[in-house]
Amino acid sequence: MKMMRLLISTLLFGASVVSVQGAEESQTVVTAQPAFRQVSLTGFSRAHARLPLVAESSGKVLSANADVGDVIGPKGFFARLDPTFIKLDIEANRIQQKQLRSRIDYDKLEAKRYRELSSKGSASKSRLDELEQQLRDSRLRLAELKVHEKTLAERLQRTAVTAPIGWRVTSRLIEPGQRVNEGEVLGEVADFSQLLVPFALTPSQFAAIRQQQDQLELTLPDWGVSVAATLYRINPGFDQDTRKIVVELQLAGELPERRGGLRLLLDLKLPERSGAVTLPAAAVEESYDEFWLTREDGERIRVVQLGVHNTDSEQRYLRLASPQIKAGDRFILRGGE
Repeated sequence: MKMMRLLISTLLFGASVVSVQGAEESQTVVTAQPAFRQVSLTGFSRAHARLPLVAESSGKVLSANADVGDVIGPKGFFARLDPTFIKLDIEANRIQQKQLRSRIDYDKLEAKRYRELSSKGSASKSRLDELEQQLRDSRLRLAELKVHEKTLAERLQRTAVTAPIGWRVTSRLIEPGQRVNEGEVLGEVADFSQLLVPFALTPSQFAAIRQQQDQLELTLPDWGVSVAATLYRINPGFDQDTRKIVVELQLAGELPERRGGLRLLLDLKLPERSGAVTLPAAAVEESYDEFWLTREDGERIRVVQLGVHNTDSEQRYLRLASPQIKAGDRFILRGGE
């Protein structure tokens, strides 16, 4: 009889353990994910490159071939300066070369004659040395004049102020008839074939943009369109006043127009500063206006519900915060949803 009772007790105890284990195995466990907030930054487009146009010689402006907004044509001319005085210098240089060649021809004959006389002992050797030195000096002077002629020819060519073909004029500071000095800025052109958008980012925003750099997208709110972008350049410097990092994004898609000043929005996902996490609403139990989570080991933790977390999933997610929880913790689904 005692053996029978012991056997029945053992069977009942074993049945209860299996039931608990089965209940535990049927529980669904979820992992807390970090909660993100959406931050929208505003930037404005600018040209890929800018180039000031500088006068390389002094003179009067003969013509200005492009105005603000114009595209530089196939010849690349922006303006022409008066080349009159440079042409006169070139003409004077050539006259000097002609005179020097004539003098060299005469000195060569004279040196030859004295060389013959000196060999016969009929002329002074010192006089021959003087003539040969004079001939060498004339040849060096002629070479110097030739170099100066090349310099003047280059200056003549640069009286035509040129700019890269296809760039657009953003500034024109001259008018025909105006006198300009060497080194004076005459205008500016810019390359709008590619547009850049600079942003000054905090360290957390910079980290977020590095993580999302393969799928960056900017919105043009004034046009109602979006355009893809790439991370073009990161300034290695650091602004001590703003404590921000400057980066430039390059617009990669089609645009309504290509110019500076287009307003663009950059949306970034940043982790919540509070350390909040997201979990399915079914993991949260509500009791007397308080919200609770249950860990795998059965520990219940009181949390603060910050709101609904928007996702593409059909399941409803909540943003939750508590000093006792962090991303990666695992909880049991116990709610009714």
